[in-house]
This record gives sequence, structure tokens and C-alpha cells, in this order.
Amino acid sequence: MLLRNFDVVNHPVRMRIYQALHGTRLSINQLAQLLPDVPKPSLYRHINRMLEAGVVEIADTRMVHGIEERIFTSTQGLIDPEAINTPEGLEKFADHVSLYGTFVAQDLAQYLLSKGDPDLDNVAAREYVFYATQEEFLQVREAIFELLARLEENPPAPGRIQRRMWLITHPLRAPLVLGASEPPSSET
Repeated sequence: MLLRNFDVVNHPVRMRIYQALHGTRLSINQLAQLLPDVPKPSLYRHINRMLEAGVVEIADTRMVHGIEERIFTSTQGLIDPEAINTPEGLEKFADHVSLYGTFVAQDLAQYLLSKGDPDLDNVAAREYVFYATQEEFLQVREAIFELLARLEENPPAPGRIQRRMWLITHPLRAPLVLGASEPPSSET
């Protein structure tokens, strides 16, 4: 599903809900346990807004003490290029990237702090800066996406830990300081 309405997920609480539902199915009660600082009435309002926009969906229902409980999941968050090419679309997309990046960084920081000791075997943080043609870049990107798509299909199993990998890549706006032996960029 293409993400057409940045306004829906470009909200701190809804971004947290969206991420909590990514790759899993949760009820409002389970979401409330994961997000204890968000009151249940607010969770219901945010979930309903996200349902209307199509960024979350009802994955299942079950009866709990005679009451139907809905189980939610997030939909795949692909960005609609047409949404970016609208007035304010690029700005909203930039806000989305910033908010999402902040969320991921905060989640990593909370994970590290909760462990008490550096758990560097389960954390990967590394930046790569490289020169590549458009074709070379697309080959690398697709290879990474294919590997990760296969991992996303893995069911839970003993020894498997649910992990997050967030990749972001972009051309640099200004070249980094180049060593004396490195050629200058040929792009203008």
C-alpha cells in the first residue's frame, strides 16, 4: 500500500503506534502496554484515524469476555511518488524522514540503556560513504532489499530475535573532505 497521507503518520504518537504494529499484530490493550504514556482513549482516536487513512488495518478479531476485540497491524509503508510531487509534498516527506529517523534513534538509545551493558553483538551502526554510478547503486540497493525481504518472511523460532534494520542512502549535498589521493567528484 502506498502511503499517500503523510499528515496521518507525521505525528509522534501515530508514528510510535505504526512502528509498534510493524511486523506484528496487537490489540489496543497490548498497544497500551507498549506505550504506557499514551492514554487508551488517545490510542483509540489515533488508531481510528490510521484505519481511515489505510496505514493500519484490522488483522483479526477475537472474543474476550463476550466483547469483540480487534487486532491491528500496520500496512506496508511505501511512499507514493505522486504524494511527494504535490504542493508541500516534499516538505512533508522530509518531515516524515526526520520524525521516523528520530523515532528509530530513540528506540535504539532506549534499547542500549535498558541493557545496562553495551550489547554490541546485537547492534550494528556503521556509515559507508562511496562513489557509485546510478546502475551500481541500484544493483546494491536491490541486493540488500532482496536479502532483507527473505528475512522478513522468517517466522518466529527459537534463537530468532526480532530485529530492525533501517537503511537510508542519498547523494551527499556537499562532498566530504577528500584525501589527497582521491579524485574530485565529476558531478556538478
